[in-house]
Amino acid sequence: MKADGDLLLAVVQEFAFISLLAIGGANAVVPEMHRELVDLRHWVTDLQFTELFAISQAAPGPNVMIVALIGQFVAGPLGAGLAMAAMCGPTAVLACGVA
Repeated sequence: MKADGDLLLAVVQEFAFISLLAIGGANAVVPEMHRELVDLRHWVTDLQFTELFAISQAAPGPNVMIVALIGQFVAGPLGAGLAMAAMCGPTAVLACGVA
């Protein structure tokens, strides 16, 4: 997919919304990610989503790696960075505000 401004903005909006639902970590919202990204937006197919999830679980590191992989697949390297920032940013700001 072409990583234009509209697509990058959509990636940020999607993962920012999902991040506010992620009580319990990234794996807690995998079904919602699947519904949004596969069924509604058609950014990836069911098989591609499954493969990206499998890679994120097989690789060492945090479970939120699936977000970077999907962002990379959909919108390139910039999409990966923006997706991670959108997934981690809102909840980090919310936690700092509450603290």
